[in-house]
Amino acid sequence: MAEDCDFHVVYMPLSDEKRAQFNETAAQEFFYKMEGLPYGYHNFLYGFVDTLYDNWPSLLPKDFVPVVFSILERIDQNVTDIFFTQALNHRLGTHGLNISGIAAEASK
Repeated sequence: MAEDCDFHVVYMPLSDEKRAQFNETAAQEFFYKMEGLPYGYHNFLYGFVDTLYDNWPSLLPKDFVPVVFSILERIDQNVTDIFFTQALNHRLGTHGLNISGIAAEASK
């Protein structure tokens, strides 16, 4: 299936200790619960912004992302929602706020 999807796959067997701890039923239940949800670039992008200082590229000002996405939101709100506002709404426990609304909610 991975070859048909052109995905990269790495086979990494578990150590004996971790294999004894592994719950295959729970892993399958988790997979089926998460299957079909967006992943990939969502998590890749948020690896840079989930900490205040540790992950951000040093040459990029930390205020860059909200400004760029605020401009992009005026051009294509769907793209902004996929890459930025969905995750921030999730982290704030809100739903459907745009970038201005997220900023107002976060400032509280």
